[in-house]
Amino acid sequence: MAAARLALLPRGNLGPQGGTLTYVTDPRANAKAVEALNRRQDENGGEFWSRADGSIHAPIGFCTLLAMNVLGDLGLSARDPVAAGLAEFVFTYQNDDGSFRYTPQSTRLPCITGQALAGLGRLGFARDPRSDAAFDWLVSGQWNDGGWRCPTAKLGKSAASDASNPGTTLFALDALRFRPDLRRSDVTGPAVEALLSHWETRAPRGPCEFGIGTRFRRIEYPFVHYNLFYYVLVLSYYEAARADARFAAAYQGLSEHVDDRGRLIVANPHRSWRQHDFARANQPSWLVDELLGGIRARVEG
Repeated sequence: MAAARLALLPRGNLGPQGGTLTYVTDPRANAKAVEALNRRQDENGGEFWSRADGSIHAPIGFCTLLAMNVLGDLGLSARDPVAAGLAEFVFTYQNDDGSFRYTPQSTRLPCITGQALAGLGRLGFARDPRSDAAFDWLVSGQWNDGGWRCPTAKLGKSAASDASNPGTTLFALDALRFRPDLRRSDVTGPAVEALLSHWETRAPRGPCEFGIGTRFRRIEYPFVHYNLFYYVLVLSYYEAARADARFAAAYQGLSEHVDDRGRLIVANPHRSWRQHDFARANQPSWLVDELLGGIRARVEG
């Protein structure tokens, strides 16, 4: 669809040529941010941003899984000792069937497995044999409407609550994008459609009742919640989404949150991240600019 390739966001005048908005990754800024985040490794009482009770998913907003995904966005790779140690730590939470738990006693959840795989993918571990098992588990649990939902949630309350969970589906697609064989498979097409159809209905859906409303439309980074920026970023990796008018509308929705220089304004960062210069409330973010640059390159070519 040609419309999805239009310059839907203001191009501003950031680039040296005046009319083109360019995004330049500054390795020094990334390294400084990685260092600052690494200094907080023990803040929650456990290893690698985990809590003293062993949870890698709590406290909500600043935990192991979220820190791993942010470090990946900052460019940390498997060659780095911190990344290697973090990956090995997360793999200790893998169950025998390939799924991931978030505490030593917790159950198997696709949202946790998706977040773990997305973080491992960002760090360069998507082809690790242990990741293979996790991807197999995730794919095997796809719901009949194309998305993913919590297998422990009771069925029968309503058709909407019996549906897949958009937030969980977004985590799954974020993970699957790191495996080209799966990204282009029959698995992802129905999942992409499940999220695009949610853009149309916007109604609360799935056992966790994720809807599309005011909170969804706020620009958030890091990605703690189901939100517009995360939705557009993940779907931009899928050709079927980029060719769809519903994705084009979501992409254009980002333009409501840019300043006069074409920079996205981060309106709703979790308070645990506001000490970092890429996640300050109601301000632009150089890291968000980098991520937005990637989206634009995939959408506009």
